[in-house]
Amino acid sequence: MKYKELKCSGKTYTSEKEIVKVLKEKGFNWLINSELEKAELEIKNDTLIWHGGDFQFGKWKYGIFKDGTFSGTWESGIFEPSQANFKGKWIDGIKLS
Repeated sequence: MKYKELKCSGKTYTSEKEIVKVLKEKGFNWLINSELEKAELEIKNDTLIWHGGDFQFGKWKYGIFKDGTFSGTWESGIFEPSQANFKGKWIDGIKLS
């Protein structure tokens, strides 16, 4: 299962078809094109927040990664290593301690 859930605008989506539709509408095509497993997502103030799951392959363009495993290419955003595990390639961004 690629997506577990997406919270956006006061709604929770669990259907992959609905989640992909919202991600496209919000301009997160880079995430749709990535390999993911059991992603728990939220979109708040036009920012993607990753709450759990495995980002296996792809380029992370921007957002906040709070929990789970990251194995792709990190281009920008905020990574919170207290709960998350980084195994990818770092290009730019902020790693909180």
